[in-house]
Parts: sequence; C-alpha cells; structure tokens
Amino acid sequence: MKDKTNKSEKISNRLSKAVFESVVKTLIKDGSLSIEDFNDEEKFKKKLFDINKKTEWAIVIDHSDNLISTAKQFADKGDFDKAKLFYATFIEHEINKIIIDTCNKKKIDKKTANEIIRSTNMIAKLTWLPEILDIPKVNDNHRKVILKLSDDRNAFVHYKHNSLPDDIEINQKEKQATEIEDIKKTIIYFRKYSSRVLFKNGKTKVDKFLKNERNKKKKN
Repeated sequence: MKDKTNKSEKISNRLSKAVFESVVKTLIKDGSLSIEDFNDEEKFKKKLFDINKKTEWAIVIDHSDNLISTAKQFADKGDFDKAKLFYATFIEHEINKIIIDTCNKKKIDKKTANEIIRSTNMIAKLTWLPEILDIPKVNDNHRKVILKLSDDRNAFVHYKHNSLPDDIEINQKEKQATEIEDIKKTIIYFRKYSSRVLFKNGKTKVDKFLKNERNKKKKN
C-alpha cells in the first residue's frame, strides 16, 4: 500500500511540474509574462498567481515531436513522400502557432487570427506576413526548402504519381534522399526560429528558471 502511495505521489509531482512548466511557457508566448519578469523571483510568482486568479485554462495538445518522429521513421525506411508529408505538417503547425501567438500579443482577436491563417498561403506566411506582424524574416535558403517541401506535400496528397522507369526511379530516390537531408537542416533552423519569435530570444533564461525550480523541488 505504501509503495502504491509513493508511486502515486511521484506521478502527481511529475504532473504538477509538467503543468507548471507548460503554463509558464504559454504565458511567455502569449505576452502575459515577459522575460524581464524572471529577474525577480518573488515578483514573478506574485504575477503568476495574479494571472491564475483571472484566467480560465484550456489544454492544447502539441503534436510537434510526434510529427518529427513519424517523419524520421518514414525517411529512415526510404518512404520519402510520407516523410515529407509529416515534415510539411510540422512546419505548417509551427507557422500557424506563431501567427496565433503573435496576434494574441498584439491584441488581435482570435477570429481574425484564424482568418489570417485560412486566407494566406505558404508563400505569404513566409514573405510579407512576417513584416506585417513585425516578426523576423525566415532565412531565404530555408524559405526555399519549405516552399519546395510544401509543393511536394501537396502533389503527393492531391495527385497520383505516375510509375517511372527503374533507372529514373532510382535517380528520383537519390534526389529525394538529398532533399530530406536539407529538410532536416531546415527543421532544426525553424525550431530555433520559432523559439526566437515566441520567446523573444529568452528561451534560455526561461529554461534555466524552470530547471532551478525543478532542483528546488527535488531538494524539498
């Protein structure tokens, strides 16, 4: 009975830590908390409690890691079309997340933010929209990779591929394998880009704070 209680407490503690860290990161991304708030721990915690009193929380499931993991599994098996499908979906989710959070910070209502997402294509989201939302531009080389990836995903989803002669098929596979390596580099870049936009270059400071909080709870 004691073992079950201890196990239950450990699970509860892990859940509490996970929820706390998720809440902090969400509040940073939507602008409710700023990086400067972390300079004074007592003021930070008071502000966090004040926000909690007047906030209704909703759970949002982030599929980012699963999308990347699934894409990698397909790429490792040489199923490059499906790998591109999941890599492209990851990019699209991240871009839409940036748009929603940036609009939220700018006090743009959710309906308008969703309309922006629906009404703009990938080219717009990677070129003129960042300027309007006043967020950093996407690197030109990585933008080209993303647009090519988006086109390939759409071709795979909406059209049937004609069978190719064996020698052309082999060359096509080799070309796709090279493209996948470029896509992986772009994924790494875009995760950093997303973090830079959402946390205003302060993610390292946030992570350090959360790590210190975890260490304190371990000691207690």
